[in-house]
Amino acid sequence: MIASTGQKTTLRLVMGLLICTGLFVATAGTAAAQDGDAADFTKRVYINGGIGLTKVEPDSPTDALTISDDSDSGGHLAVGYDLSRIFAVEGYIADLGTAEVDFLGTPAGSIDYQVYGLSLLGYLFNSRSGFSMIDSDTDGLFRREGLSLYGRAGIGHMENDARTVEYFRDYATHAAFGLGLEYGFSNGFALRTELMSMDTDAKYLNVGVLKRFGSVPVVVPPPVVTKVAEVSDEPVLPDEKPVMEPLVPPLVYFEFDRSDISSEDAEKLDVFAESMTENDLEIMIDGHTDWIAPEQYNMSLSIRRAEAVYNYLASKGLATERMTTMGYGETRPISNNNTANGRALNRRVEIQIR
Repeated sequence: MIASTGQKTTLRLVMGLLICTGLFVATAGTAAAQDGDAADFTKRVYINGGIGLTKVEPDSPTDALTISDDSDSGGHLAVGYDLSRIFAVEGYIADLGTAEVDFLGTPAGSIDYQVYGLSLLGYLFNSRSGFSMIDSDTDGLFRREGLSLYGRAGIGHMENDARTVEYFRDYATHAAFGLGLEYGFSNGFALRTELMSMDTDAKYLNVGVLKRFGSVPVVVPPPVVTKVAEVSDEPVLPDEKPVMEPLVPPLVYFEFDRSDISSEDAEKLDVFAESMTENDLEIMIDGHTDWIAPEQYNMSLSIRRAEAVYNYLASKGLATERMTTMGYGETRPISNNNTANGRALNRRVEIQIR
């Protein structure tokens, strides 16, 4: 007879219930305290699947029955929902493999473990945002991008099958806890690794792939309007020189991972190119990006943006020998890359008159 799976006392289950209740109450409090953040956070459904190594440890009522092999491989599937920048709720089902049982050193059978349950996940830290409870400007947590540390607390149910060995289960319901790392990409995919513990009887170290559905809106700043000096109708006397307003080059903004010029920016460049035909000044065209994507890719993207402006001005008659391009990638931000507005301002081309 093998005592298999579950808590050995009801105290552990009560502790799990209290922790879950506290986390749900904290979720409501956090949502109420972050009304300004709610507009920036998009709630999304996700699915998660993975495989890993398991350790299952049923108790034996006698020294004659021993567990010869308590390690195996397992797999899981999960469906979750992001409630806020800090919390997500997740339902899961997992196969934790088999524990092999010996009787006086001779194989006597095995016990299989399957679990399912519901958990609340709390995102504690993000590489782009800092600690979730301290920093309110948490764009990485808003978008679930970058490297995040999270914890899990929940309640589950365990099922067992036995081959040629009798067993009884103390408690089918159990408390589940976990600690994991998640690295999210801008396309909604993420990689996860987590150590889960189902009370004291089963542990599951896994790796998996996660996919979130739905898009996170990107805030694009309003176009910068270049003012053109008004021409006065009054005649200029021969001994007076007209007062010219300084020529202000436009800023050109780009959408995420794009290098094409919008119609609004094209109009600004048309005005600038026409003004430049009245002088022989040279210009420097500098391309910039936000910090999403690797540095080498961002450097290439900034060069493409600078060359796009260069080619457009050349098509409007500006001599190419008067223009020089340079790409700076993500190295010269003018705004906070942790916010959507800040990143939109950093995706730009600056024109400098020399």
